[in-house]
Amino acid sequence: MVRKAFFSILALGLLLGYPAPSLAQGKVVITSPTQGAILDALDENRLVYDVNPGPRGDHVHVYVDDKEVGILRKLKGEYLLESLDSGKRTLCVKVVNKAHVPVGIEQCVQVTVK
Repeated sequence: MVRKAFFSILALGLLLGYPAPSLAQGKVVITSPTQGAILDALDENRLVYDVNPGPRGDHVHVYVDDKEVGILRKLKGEYLLESLDSGKRTLCVKVVNKAHVPVGIEQCVQVTVK
């Protein structure tokens, strides 16, 4: 019984010693297009996003296949994806600092353009 209580207290101490993840650390949510979506190359395709930049972030950049295509100052909105080539594409929104360096907060979705 004493041994079980000791391990319970130890486990609780370990849990309390580590901060829980929170929105204060930042988050990117791409609401459209969704993962696996099929986009028409001839349509006006829009990336809809919502960002909490966290304490180290300032604004966001948009990437298509690891190529930067846009700098966004609004933390919530949409971005027109111009002239997407046919095939599988990776669309990413990355939080960057004032020096335009990614801080590690991002979300990407894979889509197919036809």
